[in-house]
Amino acid sequence: MTAREAAALLAEIAMLLEVVGGNPFRAKAFQSASRSLETSGADLSALAAAGELRTLPGVGEGIAAVLTELVTTGTSRMLEELRAQTPVGLFDVMRIKGVGAKRGRTLYKDLGIDSLEKLEEAAAAGRLAKLPGFGAKTEQKILEGVAFVRSMRGRRRFFQAIEPAAALLELVEGLPGVIEVSAAGQVRRRLEVVDSIDLVASSKKPEAVLAAFRALQGVAPADDDDADRRADVELADGLCATLVCVKPAEYATALLFATGSGEHWAQLSARAEEKKLRLARDGVWQGRKRLALPDEDAVYEALGLAFIPPELREGWGEIEAAAGGNLPKLVDTSDLRGTFHCHTTYSDGRASVAEMADAARERGWAYLGIADHSQSAGYAGGLPPAAVKKQHREIDAWNAEHGGRGKKRFRLFKGVESDILADGSLDYPDDVLRSFDYVVGSVHSNFALDEKEQTRRLIRAVSNPHITMLGHATGRLLLRRNGYAVDVRAVIDAAAEHGVCVEINADPHRLDVDWKAARYAAEKGVLVPINPDAHSTGALGNVAWGINVARKAWLTAPQVLNTWDLDKLENYLAERKQKSAP
Repeated sequence: MTAREAAALLAEIAMLLEVVGGNPFRAKAFQSASRSLETSGADLSALAAAGELRTLPGVGEGIAAVLTELVTTGTSRMLEELRAQTPVGLFDVMRIKGVGAKRGRTLYKDLGIDSLEKLEEAAAAGRLAKLPGFGAKTEQKILEGVAFVRSMRGRRRFFQAIEPAAALLELVEGLPGVIEVSAAGQVRRRLEVVDSIDLVASSKKPEAVLAAFRALQGVAPADDDDADRRADVELADGLCATLVCVKPAEYATALLFATGSGEHWAQLSARAEEKKLRLARDGVWQGRKRLALPDEDAVYEALGLAFIPPELREGWGEIEAAAGGNLPKLVDTSDLRGTFHCHTTYSDGRASVAEMADAARERGWAYLGIADHSQSAGYAGGLPPAAVKKQHREIDAWNAEHGGRGKKRFRLFKGVESDILADGSLDYPDDVLRSFDYVVGSVHSNFALDEKEQTRRLIRAVSNPHITMLGHATGRLLLRRNGYAVDVRAVIDAAAEHGVCVEINADPHRLDVDWKAARYAAEKGVLVPINPDAHSTGALGNVAWGINVARKAWLTAPQVLNTWDLDKLENYLAERKQKSAP
């Protein structure tokens, strides 16, 4: 069990202790431990084996015992008992923005609300506004939140879907008669959020494999529209999983059909017709003869196309590019040489400047940008100008002592995540902004501006000569809140005009901008750094989630700023800084 997974379970315990356990003080302890653990990157198995879990911040004897259970068994007695005491619908209620554990307890204890339906009924009748700490505005926001949570049911962020996908894949591989099996669908295309896990297998006896899949423990059979080819099951949280099992001769096209979007499949079918062929789920046919095509490469070749990577199969021009030999060489994690959007203990990070530098160097990177929060971010320990100077002295000293020379040279860059204020200005005076090597500008407040005002705000921000890159441009949190209203393309156009980068924020809860906006940015000549928004050394690994977005956006290595080597990057940042000089 990873530290992030354990943190999520501790957070669930904290929430349930608050709502049904009646112990808010103990809940705070679990919540504190969860926050510390989430981005720690700690090896829990090793710490548990050595009896050293209590060395983790916020972990005392009781929480260490729970963590030991989680690591060794995957669950804990406390968690299971709390879940048993909690009405199933109450989980949905507490997911609504503005409810949380404290208000969830009030709703449950005072009004008996334990489902979305009861919550919606009470809000529509005006009963929530009369509760202490609620009011009419909160009531209206909760009503809006009910609709949002309903739309999110049965969906998971990509990083939370790959584990059950891998587990199901392993289970299917072990079923008698399975010859080969692959993930397909949204997981294979690396969508940011998925609502199903799709697998495709081959067997000489598909019916027996499907029957065995339906009988697996921990899944519930769902209605099958095509029971002789597929089995549908439902996981505990409503996420659907589908296994298609066919005979070996049908496997390649069955996998192709289950992987690509509807648009991709339709365009492939049209391409087949041009070649006097018929593309179907059970093969590629020439008249009554099915062509012998063992894999997807052979299918694409039969259609006169280069192999199309799964993440590009969205119907966004990939067929034409494959036909013309113009598919891009997609960026890969191994192309990265560093990154920029990283926090330390100077603001709300959990690692020091030196610890972040060492972790970046261990990854084989040549540079790291430190970008702590700016002075307006009081909630995150934002840096006043005096703290900025102190941090810069520390970075200079670290570079002088540890930076090295030649091919092994490593550099820490002095950056900042500067708040974009409501009027589009940055929250430091020009002389402070000039002291940084680069500036990430991000919105952290005033989300409720209308689209015209928000767009004007961001356009003004990217017009500022001191800004280097725009951070998490839409403010979305996947499955928690939609982004604020903004014309992203208009902002990207302005960024292109002023030579400002637009990041892919690779925090797996954000992935902002999305792949469509990232592709538009690249087409406009905007550089797209992949930034982890790291608050710990372990979170530097978030860049892998950003690579998924970049690949879906057709990005090549040169279009991603942090694939550049150190010398080239230094020249670029120096030129940008020179342009902002008075």
